[in-house]
Amino acid sequence: MSNALVIIFGIGAIQCILFALLILLKKQRKSSDWVLFSWFIIFFVHLVLGIGKKTNPTQSIEISIMTIGFLHGPLFLFYTKTIFTIPIKKVEVLHLFPFAFFTILSFFIKEEKEQLWEIVILIVKLISLIFYPIYILYVHHKKITLLKTNIADNSIWEFSWIRIIAFIFLVSTGVSMIRLATELIVGVAYFEFLDGLRYVILIIVIGFYGLKYGMVYKPEGHLNMISHDKKYKHSPLKNGEINTFTNTINRFFQDNDAYLLPDFSLTTLSESVQIPKHHLSQIINSEMHTTFYDLVNSKRVAYAVQRIQEGTNLTLEGLGYECGFNSKSAFFSNFKKNIGKTPGQFKKEISTD
Repeated sequence: MSNALVIIFGIGAIQCILFALLILLKKQRKSSDWVLFSWFIIFFVHLVLGIGKKTNPTQSIEISIMTIGFLHGPLFLFYTKTIFTIPIKKVEVLHLFPFAFFTILSFFIKEEKEQLWEIVILIVKLISLIFYPIYILYVHHKKITLLKTNIADNSIWEFSWIRIIAFIFLVSTGVSMIRLATELIVGVAYFEFLDGLRYVILIIVIGFYGLKYGMVYKPEGHLNMISHDKKYKHSPLKNGEINTFTNTINRFFQDNDAYLLPDFSLTTLSESVQIPKHHLSQIINSEMHTTFYDLVNSKRVAYAVQRIQEGTNLTLEGLGYECGFNSKSAFFSNFKKNIGKTPGQFKKEISTD
């Protein structure tokens, strides 16, 4: 079993290097790419330490393996923030403090207290690895809500992978902690191979989603995020102005096809209708009872329906791009959401009438 575990760790380490190299080969690297690169290096070091523990165990390796897990939560948080272009403050370097603290202090723990110390580290690490994914889920929900209100960029669909990773992280952490606790309490190590396999699979999943939706395999995009999440509890708009602005917005979508452009944003609409963005958000949200994201994509779907009824020769994927959707999945999802069936089903019904 020990040799099999070394092989699994070796495969995982090679995979980490490949993921890191793919990031380095990217022409235009962003801060999120460097955070992801650093994360893969940490994964690589962790796996190499695991191999070292099996082949030539030392005190330094044992301590490093115990404490390196404190880095995963902060790196996941930093990566999420850079993906959403949230500034990372200098004070947030304190997220790395538990790793440094427990690593240094572990070298001074007396032998008779080592088992108790390992249990302390296990408990604190458990709290860390549960807290960070939960907090990231909160950040993700908050930012996705904001994006849906203010942009129509369909890359928003792809950010759901961060939530998937957070959930997988929680499950993986739970499985790992159960295994570690069992080993510490009763000395059972039967699940060590499965635990190592779980860890490598987690790395591969993060690499797949991070590289695919982290903009390594697709053209650079942009997020037109607003800087302040202002509400309109004390809006100065009067009923007459609200009605006028609502009619103006409706006329724009009737007379203008700019919403078919992939980069159509709240800013674009604001400049076109000469209505401030915060007033637009208020009217779309509270008066039209939708979000900017859903409003624009419903108009795009309506245009797609019209084109299908006209007998367009475009493929469904091509039609989606013509309507302003950045991917086939986004087009199909929005179409089914608005019409109740996929574009293919709708086209088939039209052709049989």
